[in-house]
Order: sequence, then structure tokens, then C-alpha cells
Amino acid sequence: MEIRIEQMNEVARAEFLERLDAALMRDLSDYYRIERDQRREFLAGAIELAESKGFRSEQGMASYVLALWYLDIDFEDKSSELETLLASSLPEVRRIHGMNQWVEALLGDPDNIAAADDALKKSLQLTEPWGH
Repeated sequence: MEIRIEQMNEVARAEFLERLDAALMRDLSDYYRIERDQRREFLAGAIELAESKGFRSEQGMASYVLALWYLDIDFEDKSSELETLLASSLPEVRRIHGMNQWVEALLGDPDNIAAADDALKKSLQLTEPWGH
């Protein structure tokens, strides 16, 4: 029996979606109210968007999914700093960290994009030793 790489990738993706769905069910207060098919559709679309931004790790994809959950699909449009970060060639770990800092700051003060941008810039300064 020969297993193709594509099959292994499909199985790994399905497993990741299951684990992510379970984590969101456990940790997000309103997520459980959504029907399973709608949750799957949300996760599949969100993962596709995350991959289009160059996120390949499970951590990167999960962080992007959470940003979409909390801030909606247009969250990137709120900040040119964030758009630039997500389109950059910086290592994924730095982009994840910067995005997470931006999201955290915006959740704390939803009307203060400048503060979120400042948090992003600070995170990039602090993570500079992690690589370009």
C-alpha cells in the first residue's frame, strides 16, 4: 500500500482542524453555539486565509483564526502597519508575535488603532534578534 504525500497532508490538516475546533469549543464562550458544519466552514475558510498570508505553522494558523474570530474578516484593513507586517518576508514567528500583540492591544482598547500599531512596532523591536 502506497500513501501519497497529498493524502498525508489531507489527514494532517483534518486532524489539525479537529484539534483546533476542540480547543475553540473549550476556550471560546460563544463558539459552542455554532453548528458543527458552520464551525467547519469557518475554520476551513480561516485556515485558507491564514495560509494566503504565509502562515504555515499550526500556531500561526490558530493565531490568525483567533484574530478573525475576535475582530472579523476585515481586521487587517484597520491598520497599514498590520497589513505591512502580514505581507512582509519576516520569519513567521515574528509575524505571529506582532499580529498577536496588535490584536491584544486592539481588544483592550477597540477604538485605539494607534496603540495597537505601537504594540506591533514594539514587538518587532523586541523580536529583532529572532531574525529578518
